[in-house]
Amino acid sequence: MTKKRLSEDVSDASRRTFLKMGGLAATGATLGGAAAAGFVLGRDPDANVGWGRTEAGADMFINREPFQVEIAPSLKPVGDVIRADWGDFLFNRAGAIAHAIKGGWDPALGWQNFPDSRVRAYYAQYPDRWQEMLQSFTAHKIHDDNKEQQRDRFALAWAYDASWHKGLMTSNFPPKPDTPPEQDDFKWVKREPVEFKSPAHASKLIKQMANKYGMTHVGIAKLDPAFVFKGMMRGTKEWGDEIPAHWKNVIVFGVPMNWDPMYAAVGYSSSKEAYFRASNAAGLMSAFLGELGYAARPQHPPVDYELILPPIAIQAGLGENARNGILMTPEVGPNIRLAALITDLDLEADKPVDLKMSHFCEDCKICADACPSGSITKADKMDTVERGFRKWDFNQDSCWRFWNQGPSEGAKGCRVCIAVCPYTRKNNWIHALVKNLEPRDPTSITRTTLLAMQHNFFYYPDAENYHADWSGGNFAGYHEPPEWLRSENYLKVDKTWDYDGNWEAF
Repeated sequence: MTKKRLSEDVSDASRRTFLKMGGLAATGATLGGAAAAGFVLGRDPDANVGWGRTEAGADMFINREPFQVEIAPSLKPVGDVIRADWGDFLFNRAGAIAHAIKGGWDPALGWQNFPDSRVRAYYAQYPDRWQEMLQSFTAHKIHDDNKEQQRDRFALAWAYDASWHKGLMTSNFPPKPDTPPEQDDFKWVKREPVEFKSPAHASKLIKQMANKYGMTHVGIAKLDPAFVFKGMMRGTKEWGDEIPAHWKNVIVFGVPMNWDPMYAAVGYSSSKEAYFRASNAAGLMSAFLGELGYAARPQHPPVDYELILPPIAIQAGLGENARNGILMTPEVGPNIRLAALITDLDLEADKPVDLKMSHFCEDCKICADACPSGSITKADKMDTVERGFRKWDFNQDSCWRFWNQGPSEGAKGCRVCIAVCPYTRKNNWIHALVKNLEPRDPTSITRTTLLAMQHNFFYYPDAENYHADWSGGNFAGYHEPPEWLRSENYLKVDKTWDYDGNWEAF
């Protein structure tokens, strides 16, 4: 009996031990599985709370490799290639003219008698644009005399714009050059350059760093003298057409403007938040390269440039030239603000692409129809040659005139052509499908179908309606403003206005 009980006790103990061991093993397996799953999930970018699905939206980008070419379609020279001059940069001209008028110069004397020969050289080439430039000053005064009447309506939008404006304009980051490039470009270099395994490794790292600094698009191009301004070099008083010997490569990157305000251009949108982000990224990348022993010269908004960035971005494979004269990418259309760095670091350059976007622009013309200033050509094909390259004709000065009368607080900017572009669409399934189908479709059926949808399913305000009421419009937008910029939703104001535009989520 005792022997039997002992045997049973041993047997029960063995069973209990076995069950405990099994339970522990099962628990261990469960915990191990959970740990393994947690490890996998922890490495998934979807787990990055407060960030996008993947860093810088990498999952939203098309594979450009099948569309790579040696020369971008819009950058094949058709004549003598001439570098842009100081006077070709709009902000240089506008600033010089404003300064002269403030100093007592009489615009009635005409551009032929303007004191700066660089301004005269531009208007000798485009004499019809002189009056547009002069009208911009009158338009700005009319704007300033009337804007306070609309303060209740635009209070939140203008505060949003002002916050980014102050961040952009009161910061000295990246620091403005104050010495010649042979000195200034090396100001953060403290040691001999570290050696990369190869230019390809350097390029891979630089692109990752651009993403870390908040940029969605990044590409690399060899420095092309064709897109270096003559007579422009920050940190010097006099500069000719020489190009510093250490300028080898250009890292160009960009980020979209906040989507919902951008769609509600003019009065509710702002370029400055994307300017701010891109400028900061340029400064951060410059500091990063300096710590590794390499020179860097930031090129960033709003006016700090020696390079023309859109064609360089095209060379770097980010997109193509659009009808409205700016870069258009397949992912975000022209909703991108660029910055760049010139560096002596050896990098592997990207190739440009041919995504047939210019063919889309030929058939579309939506931006030209919507342009409040009529600055964008409606020609069926690229209709002008500028500095040796064929492009769409675009009137900088009439565009600037509208900037100065539009319903933004500082009277700077428009963005209507960006908002209405069919490529400026969020990453929904139909946009993802079209941006992959369109460049592969030899029949043009995709393009024809998409444009039919755009024209028939979406509302486009008349171009005049984008104007402020003080210049004959009704503050229209392609979209109505987002709810967080509608003053009546948060402020004690009487809503006396209606919105003219598509429903904000459409």
